[in-house]
Parts: sequence; structure tokens; C-alpha cells
Amino acid sequence: MGSIISAAKAILTPAYPSPVKIANQTPNPLPARLIRLSRVGGPREWALDRATLLVECFASTAAKAPDGQQAEQDVYTAVDALRAAASGGPWAGMHVTGWLQNNIADFPDPDLTTHARWQFTGTLFVLNT
Repeated sequence: MGSIISAAKAILTPAYPSPVKIANQTPNPLPARLIRLSRVGGPREWALDRATLLVECFASTAAKAPDGQQAEQDVYTAVDALRAAASGGPWAGMHVTGWLQNNIADFPDPDLTTHARWQFTGTLFVLNT
């Protein structure tokens, strides 16, 4: 049995260039670009885990100013990768059967004035093996 966060990270990693950090915790110092993954709900049933994920995309310019355009583009890249995941894999040893995207939002973090943050939620459907 694998981790939903590990599967999501395995899905997203090939979609981004190597300097983009993908993690479930916020490192200190914050890199210029960060994709933070969190499981925020969803039932785990006998045969299927329906994990609700929060995907947050942070971006900053070289001058340490918020980079909203990059954060927005990173959100779209993540959405596309998760949508395509059901036709590939396994991802970190897990079999993804689907993705249902919810909202996308420009949601600045008041504690991180140097970074823009765009985020979205969705449900990742994974077979329990």
C-alpha cells in the first residue's frame, strides 16, 4: 500500500523542470517555485481511495516579488498532469483510476509576501491493492 501524496508527487514531478520543488511541507527558506501537496479529505473505502487533494503553487521572481503568471501556469500544468494520470502509471506503486478537478483560485498567502499562490482542489481516485 502506497501513499496518496507519494503518488501525486510521482505524477507531478515529470511535468515540471528540476528546480521546481514538489513537497507536502513548506521548506525554509521557500524556493522560488514550490508545489505543495496536502490531503484534505475524501473517503478511503475497501477497494477505492477517493482522496481530496489541495495543490498549492507558489512562485516568486528573482527579485523576490510575487510571480502570479508563473504560479497560474504551474496550476494549469498540475491540473493537466493529474487529469492524464489515469492513462499511465503505476504512480509510486499505486494505480490511479481517475481525477475530478474542483476549483482553481488565485489565493495569496498573507504570510508570504514574496510569493504568489494559486491553488486548486480535486479528487484523486486510487485503487487499494
